[in-house]
Amino acid sequence: MEFMFGIPSFVHFGEGVSKKLGEMAAGMGAKKAFVVYDKGVKAAGIVDGLIASLKDAGVEALEYDGVLPNPPDTQVEEAAVIARSANVDIVVAVGGGSSIDSAKAINILLSNPSPINQYEGINTVKVPGKPLIAIPTTAGTASEVTAFSIVTDTARTKKMIIGGQFVGPTIALADPLLTVGMPPKITSSTGMDALTHAIEAYVSKAAMIPTDVIALKAIELISNNIVKATKNGSCLEARAGMLLAA
Repeated sequence: MEFMFGIPSFVHFGEGVSKKLGEMAAGMGAKKAFVVYDKGVKAAGIVDGLIASLKDAGVEALEYDGVLPNPPDTQVEEAAVIARSANVDIVVAVGGGSSIDSAKAINILLSNPSPINQYEGINTVKVPGKPLIAIPTTAGTASEVTAFSIVTDTARTKKMIIGGQFVGPTIALADPLLTVGMPPKITSSTGMDALTHAIEAYVSKAAMIPTDVIALKAIELISNNIVKATKNGSCLEARAGMLLAA
């Protein structure tokens, strides 16, 4: 038997761990953070506390709220220009898969030349980016712990997969409190996304003992919690179970 297994992110899971954002960023020597999110996350009131955590730790926050669903390459390039000109030294992603995928791609361009399209494929990114902290607000794609970014090539109208050792987040702060109050439709749809990923991992020809163990536990957690989380968005136990499953 032979296999290799790992995830790119150091994961800190638990209620309230997102409040440690400033402490962690400062601990990595950060002075200026580029905070990436979409307008919906801002409207939900999630961003303000995170910005306060950064500022309390002495880290300046430059906010970017232009994330779009299935992030297009044009949006990534736009944000990267802003981040480069501001000389940010850490990237923070807040939101679902689109926000985190955007932040990963932006981070690539902080240390590697544009355009982002040239990095389609696996291990095409040659230079590490800045430290990247990912804070999920949905329990679905788990982009916060993967070494892949999905970006839409607008010229070819095609989703590109960019993956490899210099793509994934440095740290994932998985805080179930940030998922409380997610609308039922988003709870159920992102939960089914997580379930699909778990089933795919289990039946994959590339499956191995570690992935089987994790996939089966994820399926169990989702089956036990998705209905409760959808029907009662304030049930923290169900929210924690779904985020852990993702």
